[in-house]
Amino acid sequence: MAKKPESRRPIRKTGKQASQKNNLAAYAIPIVVGVVLVALVIGAVVLNEQRLSSAAAVAPEEISVPVVTVEPQPTQPIPYPEVPRITLKETQSLLEKGQAVLIDVRGSEAYDQEHATGAILFTENDIETRSSELPRDKQLILYCT
Repeated sequence: MAKKPESRRPIRKTGKQASQKNNLAAYAIPIVVGVVLVALVIGAVVLNEQRLSSAAAVAPEEISVPVVTVEPQPTQPIPYPEVPRITLKETQSLLEKGQAVLIDVRGSEAYDQEHATGAILFTENDIETRSSELPRDKQLILYCT
């Protein structure tokens, strides 16, 4: 009896084998991307450490800082030298003790924008009409800037 020639049919993969191959392909790209990202992060950390260690190797005396000498500016004479002056510390002390009143003599627009805490507005135009409002038993501290 003669043998029948075997037909060569392609071997079909079962559904299970095909899905395993597709699953491996689906995981391959994210794994490669993850490995590349980890390598980039490690490289950045190593480069940063090298940069920091080389910067720390510089001795403080090797760092040069430019020195700028400022020429003193001529001072203007104090306007109205006959008017007594008071320091900020003296002002704060008198105000805390309730021995003084702080008066802003600028215009109302400047006062509305900003003024010292507790200061009252008393413009030059108010002197004649409102002077009776000022206390007689406290020191009056006027400011205009």
